[in-house]
Amino acid sequence: MSSTYARLYVHLVWATKGREPWITLDVAPRLHGMIAGRCVALGCVAVAIGGVEEHVHALVGLKTDVDVARLTRELKAGSSAFMHGEIGVERFGWQEGYGAFTLRDTELDTARRYVRDQPRHHADGTTLDDWERSTPPRTR
Repeated sequence: MSSTYARLYVHLVWATKGREPWITLDVAPRLHGMIAGRCVALGCVAVAIGGVEEHVHALVGLKTDVDVARLTRELKAGSSAFMHGEIGVERFGWQEGYGAFTLRDTELDTARRYVRDQPRHHADGTTLDDWERSTPPRTR
């Protein structure tokens, strides 16, 4: 039995290459389910998976032996293979980077709702810049 206790949550965001709108309404539930399954296969908890046509949000409870870089690499690689093989989008690709944000327990419910309600937030213009960032901020 492990003697390690951790409550580690990360909010990941990554976009399609060139922000192409490849994640259609019929594809999104299947893609999000595949990403959730990959989280579970890594021993992590998929708290919420969501997004819109050109990017994905994943709110994940980390296992102590899975770091953010490995988790993101696995999720992006697996979902890319899924989009190529299962969905048949030959030109599909993800951006090179990603955004990763740690969360306090007190932020978890807010983040869960935010991820699940992505289409509404984008339609209403109520997105949160800090939680939408998938590339570093530009420096002057």
